[in-house]
Amino acid sequence: MDPCATCRDLEPLPGFSGGFITGGTGQDLKDSGSTCQLCSILWEGLEVFCLNSPATVQWMALRQAEDSFRLQYKRSSAERAWMGLHFYTKYSQDRFSDVFKPTNDLEPDTACIKYLSQMKGWIKTCDEKHQVCKSRQNNYLPTRVLDVSRDPDRIFLYEPAKADKGPYTALSHCWGGVVPIITTENTLDKFKAGISIEAFPKTFRDAILVTRELECRYIWIDSLCIVQDSKDDWRHEASRMADVYGNSYVTISATASENSSGGLFRRHDPLDLKHTVQRPAENGVCATVHVRPALEHAPYFASSPYGLESSTPGPLLERSWCFQEYLLAPRVLSFTEWEILWLCLSKRSCNCGEYNEDMRDIVAASDLKARFDTQLRDSSPKDLRRLWQDVVEAYLLKGLTYDTDRLPALAGIAHLFSQRSLGRYVNGLWEPTLVADLFWGLDSSFAQNYDIVAKRTLHQAMPSWSWASVSGSFRYAPSTYVFEGIKIISISWEPMISNPLAQVSTKTITIRGVLVQALAWGGADYEKNPSNHYRRVQIHNEKDHSWLVDVTSELYCDPDNPADVYIFSGTKGPGLVLRNVKGSSSTYQRIGFIEGYPPKRDERGSETIQMI
Repeated sequence: MDPCATCRDLEPLPGFSGGFITGGTGQDLKDSGSTCQLCSILWEGLEVFCLNSPATVQWMALRQAEDSFRLQYKRSSAERAWMGLHFYTKYSQDRFSDVFKPTNDLEPDTACIKYLSQMKGWIKTCDEKHQVCKSRQNNYLPTRVLDVSRDPDRIFLYEPAKADKGPYTALSHCWGGVVPIITTENTLDKFKAGISIEAFPKTFRDAILVTRELECRYIWIDSLCIVQDSKDDWRHEASRMADVYGNSYVTISATASENSSGGLFRRHDPLDLKHTVQRPAENGVCATVHVRPALEHAPYFASSPYGLESSTPGPLLERSWCFQEYLLAPRVLSFTEWEILWLCLSKRSCNCGEYNEDMRDIVAASDLKARFDTQLRDSSPKDLRRLWQDVVEAYLLKGLTYDTDRLPALAGIAHLFSQRSLGRYVNGLWEPTLVADLFWGLDSSFAQNYDIVAKRTLHQAMPSWSWASVSGSFRYAPSTYVFEGIKIISISWEPMISNPLAQVSTKTITIRGVLVQALAWGGADYEKNPSNHYRRVQIHNEKDHSWLVDVTSELYCDPDNPADVYIFSGTKGPGLVLRNVKGSSSTYQRIGFIEGYPPKRDERGSETIQMI
């Protein structure tokens, strides 16, 4: 019998297809459902979960041999984001189990006994079976912790003695404005005497519950374990994030909560979690298929909000400090909107069953955290440099409450890299590779796809040549680029810097290369289209050329009123678009990146300039 023309009997295509089977409109499924049982199942699931004109939606069926089946859909071709439905059976002997793989139901309460039992099982298995994870466990304790074991109703801020030993958990959370309870110089002694558990916001109380469930005595929470109105204490403790999160027994991530009141756990209407489709079988017994929202796991494992459905909150994934905490932690429990996820140095697991102890290992080639955990222990300088670049590119997509935190929020990670002989740290770059490191630029396709608007820091001390002066979708220049004819003459190091990994260590570099004056224009429609970074530039007697401005608000004009700019480059490779600092003949600020221009650079002389 020929396969159904609409669903193709949901058979995966041969060869590499990314799991794609077929696609169409909701109306196609509805019409075909009268003669095809599979189409009728897909249509019923779509009709239940897509409440707005399901017949008009576009859909595509995805299934790889070892993976679960999902139906992706969106309401119009203009929409970028797809929503997903997961079709599954419960048992391997079910009629449709070869197409709709057996998996777990979602529970309406993520604090249910089943999920908490799974959580403890993941950790027990890791403690007993994962040798690489066991090798990272130790008795370290931070400067201060919260003791959750003395009294069920009171929590004690505690400064451990040398003889005290861990383990402890660490909380990663969004502040989301004002946190209702913080340690200050005035409350420090009071909190040591005990704090009523009712005084803690919900996220903190839930984290204390999890800590007790794991039979840990201590938990570390930043707002309480750092004296918030002491600059000295804040600097000292901020510099120790690699120790705090890197030595935690488990890091508890409040992934779905936008502030300290959101809590770790979620409750859902059971009708939003599952719909059951039944179809008669030849033996008279009904065949059963279940439908639920498809859960995305890759964005959580990558600590990235990109790829999550807009209806699924993941505010923690957008924060810079939390990204560092995630990478530093050897083991993470991530509390999401629908389930709990587990990550360690050996495995990934989830309550829904798509990831579990038996079925898959870490995919190290594409998993940034897995690479971070493994390559920092043993990797070549080239691989370490690529890893650092990937970390920075992911980090620049994250938000900060204070622009001055751009370096401090990555200082714990920078500390680990600095121990691997990458050289002296230069505001997020590394001195031995400083020439190549200067040539970061906008990732325009990613920025446009997700409507990411780049911004320049308000931190006045941060020089424009460092990636730390911007936020948005940026990337390093490919390693295949050749940089000839550029030389760093000197770096003006700032005196009296106590922590060069967290502070601006230099504002000016003196550099020698080819410098060409030019006229630039473009972006005249900036106010209507602020995400368009493409501009034009032209030097005397040459054709004009395209380039990318770092921040669109920094240059927008029409061709009749162009701006004076300078292109700095070597005799080969990409260039930087600069602006002369008023009142100076040889000092410039960076405003953009250009490739393949200007021509005939090897015929031009070199100049020495200062970049700030």
